Amino acid sequence: MSQALPAAVLAIAAVILPAGAAEIASPALIRDFMIQNACLDSRGAVVDGASPIDGDPRCVAQRDLRPGEKLPYHKHDHPALRDASGLPRGYQRHDSFPVETAGFGTVVEHSFDFGVGEGRRFGVFDAGKGDGGDIALLSGDDVSIAATEDGGAGFQLFVGPHCAEPVGAPALAGSWIIADFTPSAPLQGDTVARLKSLREGSQTSCPTRLNAAFTRWQVSDIRYRAAPGQGTPATLESLVSEHYGGADPATADHVERFYFTRELGATRWERWQNTAKSHGLFEAVFGAGRAKQAAADIAASGRCSAADPPQGGAPMVMVDCREWTRIVRPDRGGGDPPAFFIDAIRARGLGAGLFAAPDQRGAR
Repeated sequence: MSQALPAAVLAIAAVILPAGAAEIASPALIRDFMIQNACLDSRGAVVDGASPIDGDPRCVAQRDLRPGEKLPYHKHDHPALRDASGLPRGYQRHDSFPVETAGFGTVVEHSFDFGVGEGRRFGVFDAGKGDGGDIALLSGDDVSIAATEDGGAGFQLFVGPHCAEPVGAPALAGSWIIADFTPSAPLQGDTVARLKSLREGSQTSCPTRLNAAFTRWQVSDIRYRAAPGQGTPATLESLVSEHYGGADPATADHVERFYFTRELGATRWERWQNTAKSHGLFEAVFGAGRAKQAAADIAASGRCSAADPPQGGAPMVMVDCREWTRIVRPDRGGGDPPAFFIDAIRARGLGAGLFAAPDQRGAR
């Protein structure tokens, strides 16, 4: 059974607050939400080890990280209460930075870097042990996840309605949509995305059918928790995107919710499960009433603060979550190289050369 959370955890719950004036959509605004910021001192130099949310007095200005720029800090998740003393850096590092590619121009990498258990190390891509990331593609009038890798299905490409063979850059645009936008209109709305994941070994041909995913996004003020000794809980303007497992929110079997902030890029992620239905890949984990137990476990752990359930009428419970607001200094003085997920993709020859470096445009 779930136990009551300490008052200190409840006080820093991430809740969706009433939205202020609607942000007007533009490619520059979307890019700002995707990429974490560097802190600048009074001379305009990047401050090593400081983030825009930890109250460091040296941080007098901020800007997006630039392609190839060293990372002056890392974002880590929060450990469970039982692990807090032994794991001050949490379980996972999740940085958000721009990368130049041959196939897409500038994309944004959101890395998954585990550093706990199974011999895993922060700063090293431990293949097959959960390390990976999401690659966000800004194209035309939307931003979408073009590729991903985690401990489940391995490296995947996401293709959408524009898929044509051989699978190339246009196929991945508008697939796993984070937000679709009309310039000069508010950054909010919904759509039914059409997409399919292509796993390793099957990434050169388009699928015979696409899956439907109702998607909703809006800009809201969200309160995020702070790590001990790193300032107070921060309320940040956030792009919140919900990806439903199905075309109808009332019958979707799950929801993935993503939070992006101007200061930190990808800042929080949640998975919600419909307690009335579960099938396919997640049946073994969340079927037969396991979703309620998973929700009780994640709440009791204190690893994630509370959140409002997705709208739509389905009985949803939060079964997993990460909030990357623990700020950790880089491993090296002067910052760490922005080298992780895309470098691993390139080293393994994945993605049919789509993510090759710009000076390797012929590598296909």
